[in-house]
Amino acid sequence: MDDKFLIEYIKRPETPFNMPVKHYHDMYEIYYLINGERFYFVQNRAYHVKKGDIVLIDKNLLHKTNTTNKHAHERILLLFEKGLLDNFVSESTDLYYCFHSKQNVYSLDPDEQLWVENLLFTMMKENKKKNKWYQSYIKVLIMELIILLNRISSSKTHFTDTYPDQIHEKISEIARFINSNYNDSLSLKRVAKIFNYSPTYLSKTFKEVTGFNFVEYKNNVRIKEASKLLLNSKLNITEIASRTGYNNLTHFGRIFKKITGYSPLEYKKTKGDTMSFR
Repeated sequence: MDDKFLIEYIKRPETPFNMPVKHYHDMYEIYYLINGERFYFVQNRAYHVKKGDIVLIDKNLLHKTNTTNKHAHERILLLFEKGLLDNFVSESTDLYYCFHSKQNVYSLDPDEQLWVENLLFTMMKENKKKNKWYQSYIKVLIMELIILLNRISSSKTHFTDTYPDQIHEKISEIARFINSNYNDSLSLKRVAKIFNYSPTYLSKTFKEVTGFNFVEYKNNVRIKEASKLLLNSKLNITEIASRTGYNNLTHFGRIFKKITGYSPLEYKKTKGDTMSFR
């Protein structure tokens, strides 16, 4: 990764691939599918992403890609920090409008695909050769890409707001329930009963659709909310643990460190001056 951005091209063969770990970060992400198809789970819903679709991930959104029954795919991933383009725009300009939309996936028409692919492949070429002023040129290319994406996201809906199937729709509903009730007692057994599933079936299906097991997803939602409170509130750690569904402070600290790599106190001291969560 460069100072503030990463661009990566991968072509995967006809073998199943799922992202192996939980995933959210303090960077903007653009995922463009050149060929193939993927299931892409973002925050609390599943999308069926196909060739020519582009996925926009705001900072600190849980997301994970999963395989469909067609495993081969080709994609480009772009990650960049908010500060990368600060010198390009005034403070009053919402440059990142397209990332703040409720829609995460857009299906590009052939002209848009050609334009996006040209920009992304040019970025990769510049990043590989590292000729003089390459970093400045990459910033210009990212700026051009974001302007295009802002126009697309504000002009029309490019992605049909449907789920791959009824199972994906139902699991997305359960994920939204967890996001809205993360501070409650949310055992697998209780949630399964609320949605009229057996715990075994819910556990298996939730993992298949989201890429997370039930407890992993619940903890990631809770710790992400705890991270916000640590950075943006005056609550003490005990209060934050309680507000995010943890009655045992030791357990909260252990889960927090497992997910973030820091204890809650270390996180507050280390990240407080450099990060802010949306």
